[in-house]
Amino acid sequence: MVDPVELIADLVRIPSINPRDRAEPAETALAEHIAEWATARGMRARTEEVLDGRRNVLVELPGDDERPLLLESHLDTVETDGMTIAPFEPEVRDGRLYGRGSCDAKASLAVFLTAMARLAESGPRPRSVVFAGVVDEEHLYRGVTALRRSGLPVPAGAIIGEPTELRMVVAHKGCMRCRIEARGDAGHSSQPWGRTNAIEVAAEVVRHLQQEHAPRLDALARPLVGPPSLAVTMIEGGQGPNVLPDSCAVTVDRRTVGGEDPHEVWAQLRGELEARWPVLVHEPHIVDYSLETDPDDPFVRSVAAGLRASGLDADPLGVGYGTDASKIALDGVPAVVFGPGSIADAHTADESVPLDEVRTAVDVVERVLRTGGAPA
Repeated sequence: MVDPVELIADLVRIPSINPRDRAEPAETALAEHIAEWATARGMRARTEEVLDGRRNVLVELPGDDERPLLLESHLDTVETDGMTIAPFEPEVRDGRLYGRGSCDAKASLAVFLTAMARLAESGPRPRSVVFAGVVDEEHLYRGVTALRRSGLPVPAGAIIGEPTELRMVVAHKGCMRCRIEARGDAGHSSQPWGRTNAIEVAAEVVRHLQQEHAPRLDALARPLVGPPSLAVTMIEGGQGPNVLPDSCAVTVDRRTVGGEDPHEVWAQLRGELEARWPVLVHEPHIVDYSLETDPDDPFVRSVAAGLRASGLDADPLGVGYGTDASKIALDGVPAVVFGPGSIADAHTADESVPLDEVRTAVDVVERVLRTGGAPA
């Protein structure tokens, strides 16, 4: 019998820090370990390169219906700077396992693999199951993007592993992040008359965004996630204390909701600002889509049934952060986000996951797989 706690510990011991824009095969050792682990338990497994030697891992378990259920989570973690525990020396204490990635999201990886191993030992298997451990979720989502192009059959349903405290997340926000560059006239600061000060222009734009633009977003609120939001998160500008600035840039983080296309959101913002001020609204450097899965979809109801069977809250939930689920859903796949642990413990200096939630999560996922994603 597979012990998910031992498996989480094994996964935590293998560093998989996202290298951001550096060319490093950061997650590959973990992907290869998972492939070997799954193969030893009678499952088909392979790795696929995404970029720079970084590899996704795919594990397949055949079933009666070849259109699979997908279990997907990410291999990468955030950095370890400032951690107060040994990041890659997992420790069990007071019912929790500590280590970098224990919560986000190696516990979810272990839950999925354990449920599949149980299914491999004994049926029924009404539907094939595919596990995907992907790279780069913590940066530019390139792992899930490669997964969508990998040629796998379109899944009948997907569970995306993230720390949700064993709640079923069916909606989350997307985002559009871009840089707004204000233009001005350089010159000596002792003679500001008649010149456009780029910092002052940027200040006017920020004031407009907060006082006029952001309040209009309330009208777009969705039931589970509320309204979109806009935050100014970075500012840079000025050449010296006695030089009038000819450039000042602010970065905005615009969270989107269901029914909004992030590219259209950017185009509308560009038109609004460039028509009023001497600014250039640069193309987005990050775009992500929102998730809004129908709670009445049969697959979603099967997950809810699995939760109720374990005595858990099966009401659909919405959250403000983003996940790989929104990319999977672009292919018409009913996707939910589910896993042990809390987002409040992700990325922290003493990251950990409660082990009772891990064991319960295995039971929930196993029930869903044994029904083939059909509602009870």
